[in-house]
Amino acid sequence: MGLTQLQKLELNKRVDKILHAPANALIRGQQLEIAFAADLSGDIEYVCSSIKDAVTSLKAHDKIFQNVRSNMVYWNYNQITTKVTPMSFIQMGRAFENKQENIGVDDRTSEKAEAAAITDRKPDNKTICVDNYPKIDVLCEYLKLYHARCRCILVFTDRPYEEFAKQTFDTADIEKTIQGLNPFLKYRLLVITRDKMLSGSEFMMKLTQSRNQTKKN
Repeated sequence: MGLTQLQKLELNKRVDKILHAPANALIRGQQLEIAFAADLSGDIEYVCSSIKDAVTSLKAHDKIFQNVRSNMVYWNYNQITTKVTPMSFIQMGRAFENKQENIGVDDRTSEKAEAAAITDRKPDNKTICVDNYPKIDVLCEYLKLYHARCRCILVFTDRPYEEFAKQTFDTADIEKTIQGLNPFLKYRLLVITRDKMLSGSEFMMKLTQSRNQTKKN
């Protein structure tokens, strides 16, 4: 099971809001580009179904999605990779046909950066290794560096919101996450958990609140 009917309606509205935001306007003649980021640390089948449902819902909602350049971002424990994947392929489930092969191969480069390499500097390639569990700060950095052309980035996880939030605020580098969201990603990001959706701006607000609370303590 993927997205419910209510979730599909909310997704359509939130994506509309992202694409029509003044800070996120397309340049005349520029093709719309979108990215679907899949959290592979949990129930992959659920995430796959949710992304397929999202694509189907968006294409039925607005004809603009009939001609879109789309990317699959595979976000796993030990690395993040990207594959340019037509929305029609995603609808057919082909984005997850060979999960291990897809996760390990990046369309832009096959090289991998060690996790330590991203602690103090920007990575010089487009596959980033991470430690033990998917980190949202690493994902935001990756998206900021390599998907700046995407006007909408949808992050799918099988975790309930409370679990996602707890893991994010307990394990992520809050400052790096905020840096990753600035200056433009916060206007383009939408996180879809099992029971709640969170825009990039909402996410930024919660991160800032968490940082300020930590400083007070």
